[in-house]
Amino acid sequence: MSIYAYLSFAGAMFFLALSPGPGLAAIVSRTLSAGQAAGFRMVVGVVLVDFLFLALAMAGLSAVATLMGPFFMLVKYAAAGYLVWLGIKAWRTAGAPVMAVKDKAASGHRDVMLGALVTLGNPKAIIFYSALLPTFFDVAHMDLTAYVICCLIIAPVMFAVCGGYILAANRSRLLFQDRARKRLLDRGIGSVLMGSGILVATR
Repeated sequence: MSIYAYLSFAGAMFFLALSPGPGLAAIVSRTLSAGQAAGFRMVVGVVLVDFLFLALAMAGLSAVATLMGPFFMLVKYAAAGYLVWLGIKAWRTAGAPVMAVKDKAASGHRDVMLGALVTLGNPKAIIFYSALLPTFFDVAHMDLTAYVICCLIIAPVMFAVCGGYILAANRSRLLFQDRARKRLLDRGIGSVLMGSGILVATR
């Protein structure tokens, strides 16, 4: 595999990460409600599932999206339900001081799981990787080394792009110390989270 192929793959991943969607909206909203650590934990979940989808695409298992349709539907609705629940919670606690909504240690696993669920609930991602890889690589000759290199491309690109959104969202969050403005922010966050849940369920 040539360096040019890997660089082209990195460019494609960059634009994929930039594209708006319910996953990115959920990451930004979670950051606004619970801080940048929560947002980065969600990205961990997204990246781990991307690794899985990449492996399935390399193995030629894009049909798994069809074969495991019921499973993906369950995951999709679980992710959608959790996003809606977070949105309702944001509305119910609107106006609480920023320090009062910091995550407990146990919630870290939930953030990773939420990021994974949102991504797992989109089996089209497998199709995306299946269509993307042949554009840059001879998939039949991709081995473990190629897989590892692709993973080493996916992770930093996703963290860099999503990290930019997360840091900007966290800075905005810290500006809303005033209770009235914080209430408006929380309700906006809740609305975005619920909207993201609806998008995940209907896509």
